[in-house]
Amino acid sequence: MALIDTGCRPSELANITPENIKLDTEVPHIRIRPTKDRELKSGASVRDIPLVGVALEAIRQSPNGFPHYRDRSYLLSASLTKAFKARELFPTKQHRIYSFRHSFESRMLEAGLDFGLRCTLMGHRNPRPEYGDGGSLAYRREELLKIAHPVSDELLQSYPFRG
Repeated sequence: MALIDTGCRPSELANITPENIKLDTEVPHIRIRPTKDRELKSGASVRDIPLVGVALEAIRQSPNGFPHYRDRSYLLSASLTKAFKARELFPTKQHRIYSFRHSFESRMLEAGLDFGLRCTLMGHRNPRPEYGDGGSLAYRREELLKIAHPVSDELLQSYPFRG
């Protein structure tokens, strides 16, 4: 669920640590950061992502991250792929778990989110000169709310979030 409304790479969520989960702030968010044991794909991958929709609820239910998958992002992808295939949740045979990331980008584009903000949230390098900080967390949250998936009581009861 956290993949849906953050656009994170599966490895970024599998390896997120409690100190990079900020729930008790004005704008709940996650911080994608390298560690002494783990590099990120690129310098642009360092970012702060506001939590909205189903991602906020998933992280609230897993405030310590997903320790079962830490250092085993391949296991996260394999487990999710197996579950999605068993439930016939992939729309086509070409869809993969990584498709959530692609969908996140498409949803932001269709909602009219600024190109620079999309680059920031995706962790992509922006070819333009860098000015400013990419906008406040409050601004980012307001923009992401345009594409957030609503959380229903039915969803919470039928899919308990566990790390």
